[in-house]
Amino acid sequence: MAKKNKDEIPNPQTVVNRDIMQRLNFMYQASVYLGTVLPVPPTPAPTKRAKRVRKMNVHDLSKVYAGSMKTVSNKTMIKMDPAVKRTLCSGCNLVLVPGSTASVRVKSSKEHGHVMFYRCAACDSTRRIPAPPTLRSRPATAGPSSSNEMQIDSPPLKHARRPPHFARDGHIVFRGNEQLVPDPERGDGIYIT
Repeated sequence: MAKKNKDEIPNPQTVVNRDIMQRLNFMYQASVYLGTVLPVPPTPAPTKRAKRVRKMNVHDLSKVYAGSMKTVSNKTMIKMDPAVKRTLCSGCNLVLVPGSTASVRVKSSKEHGHVMFYRCAACDSTRRIPAPPTLRSRPATAGPSSSNEMQIDSPPLKHARRPPHFARDGHIVFRGNEQLVPDPERGDGIYIT
């Protein structure tokens, strides 16, 4: 085995544990794909008869991939991105995809402003994640206001829709390599209704 040259400059673009990160990425993508292929089957009601061996379906395989992803990240001591952790159900390890495997509701909260509730379609467990506030730019006031006046937000003004790029002044239209010059007598051939 050859020794490394000590004079070589280390590459700043290298990723530590690239193979493990790629493995986690594959397991997450496979779990998302398998979880959204078919609709979530309802959980069967328990019966009093002798237990039968339950057949694995696609969603169970998705849950296994997500669970093994958690196990691999714990054993290799690699931290998963919090955004990825938030998409996994804490009850059954199913990937929470809004509209497919989870229902999402936004409710108001005193502490955070808004909170998103993710309800898993497979196990009915809920996950509560604070939603970031939406920042609105406030218009500058025209003049100084006295302390007796109330500050009331005016409703947003609707602006007329701008014409498409090809119909705006100063826009150059080409047909192939030939530039089309607008003819004021015939018009530009563009009619916006």
